[in-house]
Amino acid sequence: MTDDTQPSIDASSTATTRRSWLKGLVASGVLSASGAVTAGAASTDIEQIGAGSIAHIQPEDGGAAPREIYATDDLSAPYPSNDWWTTLLWRPLSDNLWVHPLAARVTDSGLALTYPDEWQVGDAPYSWGPRTDDFAEVTAEPEASTNPIAPDLTVSHPDVSGETPAKVADYGDWSVTYRQTDGDASVEATLTQGSPFVYLETTGGGLDVSFDGDVSVWHERSHVLGVTIGDSHYGLFAPPGASWDGVGSDSVSSALEGAGYASIALLPEASPDVLNAFRRCAYTFVTDTTVTWEYDAERSAVVTDYAFELDAKHGNGDETLTALYPHQAKRTTDDLHDWSYVSPRGEMPALSGSGFTTELPYRGVLPFLPDVADVPNLSEHVDSVESEGTLIRDFQGDGTYWNGKNFERLLQLAPIAEQIGDEAAADRFHDAMRAELETWFSAESDGEVAATDLFWYDDVWGTLNGAPMSFGADTDLNDHHFHYGYWVKAAAELARDDPSWADENAYGGIVDLLVRDYANPDRDDDRFPFLRTFSPYAGHSWASGSGELPAGCNQESSSEAINAYAALILWGELTGDDEIRDTGIYLYTHEVHASLEYWFDIADENLPETWDYDYAAMVWGRGYKYATWFNQDPESIHAINYLPVGGHSMYLGWNSDAAAANWRELLENDGYDGSFNLGWYTDVLWEFRAFSNPGEAREWYDTDYSAGDFGESRAHTAHWIYTLDAVGSPDATVTADTACYSVFRDGTTRTYVAYNAGDAEETVSFSDGTELSVEPGATATTTRTFESLPGLSGAFPTVDGAESGEGDGNNGKSGQGNSGRQNP
Repeated sequence: MTDDTQPSIDASSTATTRRSWLKGLVASGVLSASGAVTAGAASTDIEQIGAGSIAHIQPEDGGAAPREIYATDDLSAPYPSNDWWTTLLWRPLSDNLWVHPLAARVTDSGLALTYPDEWQVGDAPYSWGPRTDDFAEVTAEPEASTNPIAPDLTVSHPDVSGETPAKVADYGDWSVTYRQTDGDASVEATLTQGSPFVYLETTGGGLDVSFDGDVSVWHERSHVLGVTIGDSHYGLFAPPGASWDGVGSDSVSSALEGAGYASIALLPEASPDVLNAFRRCAYTFVTDTTVTWEYDAERSAVVTDYAFELDAKHGNGDETLTALYPHQAKRTTDDLHDWSYVSPRGEMPALSGSGFTTELPYRGVLPFLPDVADVPNLSEHVDSVESEGTLIRDFQGDGTYWNGKNFERLLQLAPIAEQIGDEAAADRFHDAMRAELETWFSAESDGEVAATDLFWYDDVWGTLNGAPMSFGADTDLNDHHFHYGYWVKAAAELARDDPSWADENAYGGIVDLLVRDYANPDRDDDRFPFLRTFSPYAGHSWASGSGELPAGCNQESSSEAINAYAALILWGELTGDDEIRDTGIYLYTHEVHASLEYWFDIADENLPETWDYDYAAMVWGRGYKYATWFNQDPESIHAINYLPVGGHSMYLGWNSDAAAANWRELLENDGYDGSFNLGWYTDVLWEFRAFSNPGEAREWYDTDYSAGDFGESRAHTAHWIYTLDAVGSPDATVTADTACYSVFRDGTTRTYVAYNAGDAEETVSFSDGTELSVEPGATATTTRTFESLPGLSGAFPTVDGAESGEGDGNNGKSGQGNSGRQNP
C-alpha cells in the first residue's frame, strides 16, 4: 500500500523492505516498540501482529460476504463456508443440497427430498455459452434460484409457514441441522453427508409428507411405512405408538404421538428385510459428526477416524447407517453391507456403526527438485529473470491470486539459483517476495487503514480477506485455499532462507492467520472455522464458498488445492509446527487421493458411464464439467488440474499409464497436433508430459520451447523436464519416515530424495530398506540399482495408480543422479 509520502516498495529495484520501513515508523514514533499503533488509525481498526498488522474494518478495495447470515441466535462467527450445506447460511431457505446419496432443498413447501440415479453429466451441469479466449469470467450462468431438484417427497410442519426462514441451528464436520420457528411451532431437520437418513424434530405439531408422482405403499405397520415413488424407495419412521394417516393418497401425516420426532430413510431396495434393518437405526439420531486424524511417520500413513455422536430417541440403539464414498470404501477395513447407492462420485456401499476408520499412504512432498541433471543454459535462464526490472509483475490486476502466481514463479527459481551457485539471483528473488509480502502484511498507511494491498479480518463471518481479491474470494468466500496456498508456500521458502523472518514476532504470525483461515485444525478457534475449504467426508475441498448454484458446490483446480495443503506441510516443517505440518499431510493426502478418484478417475470406476470423457476438469455436487470457469479450451481444461507444477506434484505421475492416457485425451480434444495454439499453459502441459514420456518433453523443450503460465519460468521448466528425464517416474511403492521426500524409478534403478528442514543431521529410512543421511537445511539423493524390481501391479489399490507400467516412453534418460549429493 502506498501514499503520497511513501513510494512503492519493490525489492527488484531497492533493498528497502516493508520490514525496514516499519523500523523507521518505530524510530519516528508512529509505532511503539511493542508494535501498537500510536497515532492515526483507531486502535480497534488495526491489529498489530508481530512486525505486521491486519485491519478490522473493510478497506476501500475490499469486498465482503453478505451481512445477514441465516443462523439461530445461539450460533455466532466464525461460520463455516465452502461445504455442501452452506447455502443455508446465505439465504432464507436454500438452493439444492447435494447430500449424497440424497439430494434436498428447503422450499416454501417444506424439505424436498429426492434420489437422483441419473446424475447431471454431459458437457456441463448447465450451459455457459460460447468458448472465450481470454480470462474474462463467463457470465452466462443462471440465477441460483432456477433449476430446483425434482422431489420424490416433501416433508413439512402443518403449522410452520413456508416463508419461515430455515436457520442453521447446529453443524458437525459433515452434518447440519436447520430450524424453522413460527410462533410456538417449529421443525428441525438434520442432514448428514453420506447418510440415507433425514432426522426430524418438531414442537407444536406433527409432520406432513406429500409425494410427487405415483406412490405405492408396500409396507404399512402403524408407525412405519415402506413406500416407492418412481424408482426410489423410502422408509418413513414415526415414533412407536404413532401412526401415519392418509395412506393410499398422495400425502400422509402423523401427529407423532406427542414425541416430536421422526426419520425418513432412503432405502437401497424395497424389501422387508432392508426396511427392518433401517428401522433398527431409525430412532438413533445423528447429533454430531467428527473427523480426527493421525500422521504415522514410521509407516508414512494417514489414519482418519470418522465418528458419529448418536442420540437414541427410542430404545438403546448405538449404531447408524451411512454410505461411504469410493475413496473411503477402498481404504477401510470395517465391514460393509452388500447394499449400495449410486452417486456422482460412484458407488457408495453402506456401513453400520458409530464410526469407521480409513488409512491412506502419504508419499511425501519436496520443496523443490534435487540437483541431479545437467540442464543446458540454466544459468542464462536464471539470469534472464534476475535481470527483469520488476519481478512482481502485473497480470489481470493486482490481487491475492495473481500475486500468489508471482510468488510461485520466484519461489521455484530461488532454489534453482542456489543449486547453480548464483546467490545474488537467489537473494533478489527472495527479496522481491519478502518486500511484497511485507507490504501486504502491514494494514496501516499514513496513520489510517490502507485502501489497498492489505489483509483485513471480517468478524461477521470470521474470515481473513485480502484487498483486493478476485473470483468472488471476498464477496462469496470462494477459493481462499487457491489464493493463500501460494502465499503460505512463499512464506515457507522465505523461512527456509531466513528462519527469523518466519518467527511469530516477525511475520510468522500473519502467515499463521492465512493458514488458519483456509485450513484451521482447531474446531474450537474463536476466529476461524474448522478446515474452511476442506470437506472431511467428501475427502476434498470445495472452491465455492456459498454453494449458491443449482449444481451445488464445485471445485475446478484440484491441483491448486493440493498445492495449498503442500504449502502447509512445508510451512509447518520449516517452522517446527508439527500440528500444522500434520494437518497439511492429512489434507494433502486426502486431496490427492480424491483428485485421482474423481477428477482423473484413473481406475475408470467412478465417472458415470454416460460421461463422454475419462477426466473431469470440474467436480460439482451434482456432476461434472469438461470446461473451466474461464474458457472451454482443452489446454486450459487439462492444465487447470496440473498447475502449479512442483515438488508436491508427484502424484500426477504415480501411474504413468494413466498420465499418458490423460495426455492422449488432451491431444484428441485439442486437434491432435500438440501445438497448443492457445499458448497459456504450454510449459505446464509439457511438464506434465514428462511424467509419462520425459524424452518427448525434453525434445519439445530443446526444439520448440515457448513460455506459457504466468507462474512459470524457462529455468524451472528446463530443470523439471531434465530432472525427470534423469530419474524417471515417481515410484509410489516406496515410502519414507519423513515429511519431505520422494522416490523415482527408471527401469531397475531407484532414486531417493529427502529434504531435512531441521537443525541436525537426519537419517531417513525408506520402506525398501534404503537409508539416506541428510544434513540440516539440505537435500540429499542416492540411487540403488537392483537386479530386478517387481512389477508395480497390485502393490496398492487401483486408485493410487501404483500398478503403473512405464507409460508410453521411458526412453532417453540422461543419468541416474549422484549418490549422497547434498544441495540447498
